[in-house]
Amino acid sequence: MITAALLTVVGCTDARQAASSAWPVEPAAGSTVAEPVEADNLASSYLAGRIALADGDLRSAADNLGQTLALDPDNLELRREVFMLRLGVGDYPAALTLAKSLVEVDPEAEDARLMLVFEQVKAGDFAAAETALAAIPDRGIVGLAKPILGAWITFGAGDPEAAVTGLLAEEREDGLGAIRLYHAAMMLALDGQTDAARAELEPLVTSDGRAPTRLVTALVAIEAAGGQDAAAMQVLQEQLAQTPGNSVFESALAELQAGGDPPLPVTDAASGMADGLLSLARALNDQNAEGQALLLARMAAYLAPGQGDVALLIAEISLAQGNPEEALRILAEVPADSPYGWEARLLGAQVLATMDRQDEAIARFDSMADERPERIDALVAKGDLLRRQDRFAESEVAYDRAIGRIDEVTVGHWPLFYARGIARERTGRWPEAEADFLHALELQPDQPQVLNYLGYSWVDQGLNLDKGETMLRRAVELRPDDGYIVDSLGWAYYRLERVPESVTYLERAVELQPDDPVINDHLGDAYWRAGRQREARFQWQRALTFEPEDDQVVLIERKLREGLNEAGGERGANSG
Repeated sequence: MITAALLTVVGCTDARQAASSAWPVEPAAGSTVAEPVEADNLASSYLAGRIALADGDLRSAADNLGQTLALDPDNLELRREVFMLRLGVGDYPAALTLAKSLVEVDPEAEDARLMLVFEQVKAGDFAAAETALAAIPDRGIVGLAKPILGAWITFGAGDPEAAVTGLLAEEREDGLGAIRLYHAAMMLALDGQTDAARAELEPLVTSDGRAPTRLVTALVAIEAAGGQDAAAMQVLQEQLAQTPGNSVFESALAELQAGGDPPLPVTDAASGMADGLLSLARALNDQNAEGQALLLARMAAYLAPGQGDVALLIAEISLAQGNPEEALRILAEVPADSPYGWEARLLGAQVLATMDRQDEAIARFDSMADERPERIDALVAKGDLLRRQDRFAESEVAYDRAIGRIDEVTVGHWPLFYARGIARERTGRWPEAEADFLHALELQPDQPQVLNYLGYSWVDQGLNLDKGETMLRRAVELRPDDGYIVDSLGWAYYRLERVPESVTYLERAVELQPDDPVINDHLGDAYWRAGRQREARFQWQRALTFEPEDDQVVLIERKLREGLNEAGGERGANSG
């Protein structure tokens, strides 16, 4: 199923080790492994596939392991791997062929069975799809998806009332209640029950919080279809205040202002199922389960080709898995006139930057900024890239240009003032930086990143000590599992010579972020001040194993030789 097996295959961190190990995967129970055929070709294609997998190149991995499978066709575990890889790169014909062979011999091949359900849906055979879906065990990711997928099959079969009733009757405690309400509303809207659809959606979109893009565009489409253009525009304007520059919302608003009706994000049963898979894929990706998210996103793309937001997610996952070339290929498929076309171009520039093609990325940002002088996102992205390169003065210029384009500052602009504040602080202009941080907090009170940076900066400079400590404690309350923020509070206590409290928080920070060299170095300093010299030296030695910056290496090695002098240590780990 789409769980542990996928994590073993897609995004595998031990693939190079596997590539150098003796032949190969243990066969699944009940399967047989043929005697090696053309042993040299078998081993070379297998090793090449494993190395490609370690490098994040899923296409080469699929091709090479596919060659291995052709030479060793009875290896069931390898067949599972190649199926998931073919699906992971969007090779649907090959994935479906493998899925059909898998379900004949592997009762655990739930992901393969799900692909065959989708093939039946695309063919319009909803009766067969219903039977096939019911046969898949109600567990794991499939179990979470089944109520939504099953309801759309019922809808596609011509019984929208039963589909909606079944979804609304679900009372699972799985955190997907809002998603089920959204899908019920989509079914009602497609069935012409606009008022009922609106009643389900309106409580899910509030004026004081960000809502998922598809949910917003669905409510806007329903309002417009009911002749409520003013209400639709208000929804979009409220959401744009939360997410300034959202190209999808701006596109919908422009269409309304031109007298058109924005379309529903779902048009039929297949696209409804794809929408449900996309929601799950995003949730998994947010939990760093990129492999699982990729398979679900690819299934969504199979059911509803050409969806820009699905392509963006696949590209983001590909980039996270170390495959920028695949990310660029996917992004190039998003049409420029799509509501997601602008976002695809921005992400493409960011991908170029990860490939050490920063000059190309900056040139693209500049070109986009000139092309749309009313937008700020290309300038913000340019500023962020320059800031990551420690080019703080140049990044401030980009942020200044972006801020100069804003007609009305809203809550969603707080990250821009925060980013410019960092650039100004790093160039030694503290009063201007402080003003930006305070402005960011006016827009978004209790924002933990801003509280952390400003609070630490005050304590580090001996300014507003009580306020600074209060801010840091509040940041830790809001993000108790963020090792960098916990480190900042611990390091602030160190600077204030409150050593026992410093040790307590820095030990917690190391637990949360055990492989960060700066945090380990900080704990070593705190141990030394607490009279625990042996433990301090251990932490300093440990910090050196995590490849700190060169200047930090020099300081740590000096402390190991001479002990800690009165100068203390370095700046807080999350101070930038």
